[in-house]
Amino acid sequence: MAAPLLEIKDLVTVFHTSDGRLPAVDGVSLSIERGQTLGLVGESGCGKSVTAMSTLRLVSSPGRIESGSIMFTTEGESIDLVTTPEKQLRQVRGGRIGMIFQEPMTSLNPVFTIGNQIAEAVQLHRKVSRSEARSRALEMLHLVRLADPEQRLDAYPHQLSGGMRQRVMIAIALACEPDLIIADEPTTALDVTIQAQILELLDDLRSRLGTAILLITHDLGVVAETCDDVAVMYAGRIVEQASAVELFSRPLHPYTIGLLQARPNVDARDSGPLETIPGMVPPPQDFPSGCRFHPRCSHAREPQCNVEPPSLREVSPGHFVRCHFAEEINS
Repeated sequence: MAAPLLEIKDLVTVFHTSDGRLPAVDGVSLSIERGQTLGLVGESGCGKSVTAMSTLRLVSSPGRIESGSIMFTTEGESIDLVTTPEKQLRQVRGGRIGMIFQEPMTSLNPVFTIGNQIAEAVQLHRKVSRSEARSRALEMLHLVRLADPEQRLDAYPHQLSGGMRQRVMIAIALACEPDLIIADEPTTALDVTIQAQILELLDDLRSRLGTAILLITHDLGVVAETCDDVAVMYAGRIVEQASAVELFSRPLHPYTIGLLQARPNVDARDSGPLETIPGMVPPPQDFPSGCRFHPRCSHAREPQCNVEPPSLREVSPGHFVRCHFAEEINS
């Protein structure tokens, strides 16, 4: 059986601060197959972006990867991105793995043209001339359906709209035909119409190019439309993982159920107030004992839930959940 394209095992990323050791990512395991889209969802502060940054070893001091492995298998070779020398890792970043950040205005260099920034990404990973790299940049702008690509090639980031800048970020991420794209909240700052266009574009590129996608988001509607598999994250840990079809039809963790119930019902004329999950995601310096969700969970039982940390277990083929009473909650 072929190895997954990306396999994260027991990843622990911590920050050492004046408050002590803070485990932002605490024992996360994920895998992504070639050509598939995995959605990583959860509230702000649960560790989604730190997981993404850890994958490319972009977590800077005072943060560091403390343990775990991140195996990336491409062209018949497997490497551990946690231990790979920095020189080799630079070839993977932007080459075999592309990344789309949340806010393109802060990710693009304001003093270089769009064409120069895409061409630079190409020249870093391919032995091509400047003219060839510029031609590739123009080709990528056509690929991501940017209006007037010939004109935009020499534009600066501030001259483009938010949706255009996000398309440029996608062009940079795809310029070297990566095997995997990590998209960290790629539509957060965009209006609904542009969000739909960007998501449709990513899905179309995945279908045509066979690129796998790790999509990090808090929007369950986006996940339902675009993802093959879903991992739900809470307080630094994966609490539920299944195929998108299975998770939306049969959620088993109280947190996942709460997230789904909190969605607005656009079909109901008088649906009443939105359901909410009480409380907030605890900060890493204040993770509760036992199940980390138990202070907010209406199904919690003492003493088990507030004393014994539940393990992530397979309750049905391909469906994993971190809850002592998952089968009883949604039976």
